[in-house]
Amino acid sequence: MDRYHKGRPVVSLTTKTEDGRTKVCIRIKNTTPYDVAILGNKVTRGWFFRPCNVYFLSAGQGTRALLSAQSGKPPQFMLKPDESRELTICPAFAGNMPLEITEPGRVDFFIQWRRGNATWLAQIPLPVCTSTEAIRLYGLDDQNGGL
Repeated sequence: MDRYHKGRPVVSLTTKTEDGRTKVCIRIKNTTPYDVAILGNKVTRGWFFRPCNVYFLSAGQGTRALLSAQSGKPPQFMLKPDESRELTICPAFAGNMPLEITEPGRVDFFIQWRRGNATWLAQIPLPVCTSTEAIRLYGLDDQNGGL
């Protein structure tokens, strides 16, 4: 069992300011002496891991990155030792309304990964558990502003 927990990357909820806007992200940091492959992610809701269409994770804010992530192609990349990368949490829309407003609640992000020295060995996904309310709160520049 130790081989599944040894050398895991660290994931956490964080914010970054880009173009004058605060964006909520998931930071993935490789703390190991070898490379780590990030293979994808899943966004779920509730205790029974129902698929969640409220958010998706994007590698950037460019048109190609957003369209690729929203169409179901999650970002895949390698992290070198002591390197970190942030995936932006982006809301999905339906009828010109963000789904985070119409469907509030718990949201779980699972980052799928492999060790660079044993890519054949499946690893337990890394969880980040939060809620739509927390994501909206951290993403607002002014606590009294926003939606």
